[in-house]
Amino acid sequence: MDSTSIRNSYDAVADDYAQGLTADLASKPLDRAMLAAFAEQVPKDGPVADVGCGPAQVACFLDDLGVPVLGLDVSPGMVAAARQRRPGLDVRVGSMLDLPLADGELAGIAAFYSLIHLQPDERPRAYAEFARVLRPGGLVLAAFHAGEEVRHRDSWFDRPVSLDFFALRPEDVAAGLADAGFALAATLMRGPYPGEADTERAYLLARRL
Repeated sequence: MDSTSIRNSYDAVADDYAQGLTADLASKPLDRAMLAAFAEQVPKDGPVADVGCGPAQVACFLDDLGVPVLGLDVSPGMVAAARQRRPGLDVRVGSMLDLPLADGELAGIAAFYSLIHLQPDERPRAYAEFARVLRPGGLVLAAFHAGEEVRHRDSWFDRPVSLDFFALRPEDVAAGLADAGFALAATLMRGPYPGEADTERAYLLARRL
C-alpha cells in the first residue's frame, strides 16, 4: 500500500466518513480528556497541527478550546470535507512523511489514527518530520490501535478501497519517538467504546527535547 492508495481510498469515502463522524468525540470522554490535557500543556507560542485530520473532528475540538490549529491530510476529499465542516479553518493537503511546514513552525501535533496507515519503514520518517516542525518543548499526542495485528479493507461505506490498518505496540511508538528526539510524558490505554472496532486504544503524549 502506498500514499496514492491511501489518498484514493479516503477520497472515495470522504463524504460518508465525514457524516458518520459528525459527533465522533461526543461519545469518547477519554479522547476528549487527553485532548484537553494536550491543549492545556501545549506551548502557547505557536500553532498546533492535526496531522491526518480527516473531516477535522480533532481540529474542531481544539479550535473550540481556543487552540490555534490547522489541519493536514493526504486526501483532498477529506480536506474538502473538513473545510465544509468548519469554513475558515486552515486545512491543507499534505503528507506526514513530508510535512508542508517550516522547521520549528509548530507548538504541537495531534496525530489521531493516522500513524496506523504507515508501513513500518515509514514510521521513523514521520517521527523525524514531527521533530523537525516542532519547536523544543512542543508536544505530540498520538492515538492508535494497540497491538500487532494488520487489518485490510477492500470495501468501506460500500465503496471499493485498499487500506491497511496497522495496530502498533505502544512501546515501539515510544521508542521511535525517542529516537527522533522526544521524551515520553504520558500513556493512556483504553478498551473500545460501544460501536467501535474491537481493539484496544493507546494514547501517547511526548515532548520535543
